[in-house]
Amino acid sequence: MKKLKQKFIILLTLFIVVLGFGGWLILIHYFPSLIFKDYPIIPIFFFSVGLISIHILTSLNIDRPNKLLNTFMFIRGIKMLLAVILTIIYWKLDRAEIRSFAIMLVAFYLCYLFLETYIYIQLETWNKKNLSSLNKQEGDDKKL
Repeated sequence: MKKLKQKFIILLTLFIVVLGFGGWLILIHYFPSLIFKDYPIIPIFFFSVGLISIHILTSLNIDRPNKLLNTFMFIRGIKMLLAVILTIIYWKLDRAEIRSFAIMLVAFYLCYLFLETYIYIQLETWNKKNLSSLNKQEGDDKKL
């Protein structure tokens, strides 16, 4: 699991760097009217949330079939709530740039959903593979 966790962290880091710089370049070249100085808050937010999500999901002891799915959906709900709270705080602090901030936050959020879903599928596959091999070993031990 430790190797899988490292793979997810590297994937998250690459994703945030590419999406962060790519989003900034798109803003500069195609939508200069949407540029705002606090843009780095968005990639930092998703990187932080991603690290916490990866840590929680890879540290989970799967003893019930739906535990991973329930935890995953709970984390998604919390992430959505935190994104709304971040938007409200930004709106209170800088009303002039809220439109640009909200557009970029939603764009990042939608792109991040793909990565998050990929991580969940990989975790589910890893758990099924390893749990079935563990159950098989336990069954063999009981036969002896």
